[in-house]
Amino acid sequence: MKRRPIAVTVVALACAAWFAVQASALQPRDDDALVDQTTTTQVRDQVSAAVKALFSYDYTNLDRTSRAAASVLSGPAIGQYDAQFAAATQRAIAGKLIRTTTVRSAGVRTLHGDEATLLLFLDQQTILSGGGVPQSSVAQLAVTAHRVDGAWKITGLDPL
Repeated sequence: MKRRPIAVTVVALACAAWFAVQASALQPRDDDALVDQTTTTQVRDQVSAAVKALFSYDYTNLDRTSRAAASVLSGPAIGQYDAQFAAATQRAIAGKLIRTTTVRSAGVRTLHGDEATLLLFLDQQTILSGGGVPQSSVAQLAVTAHRVDGAWKITGLDPL
């Protein structure tokens, strides 16, 4: 009869060890997006504001958008953006367009120290020169960001 409590104890300890191993496998590894709310909020807010500035423009003041790009882009994102903005500039001037971009939702997918990846859902409204009903569109964007001196810079832009 004394073997039964020992057997139950051994089985309980084995189960506890197995559950502990399984629980640790579920924990995110080296990803602060779920545990560092302050930094997660900071990167989400700064990148959202940067994307809003990058993808909103007024044909009468395209320099404002260029200045925003210079202050928030870094690395490969500069070339990615320049290629897109050159075409947008031509369309804006030719059609006398004003585009307003709103970030409807933004989420930090990963956060590792000074590197982050985000997913953003955008609403865009374009006002045409002849007036009328603005054209609306939606977009999804994957963004890679890097923190430099406390500020998050966009290093990658990938339309989805």
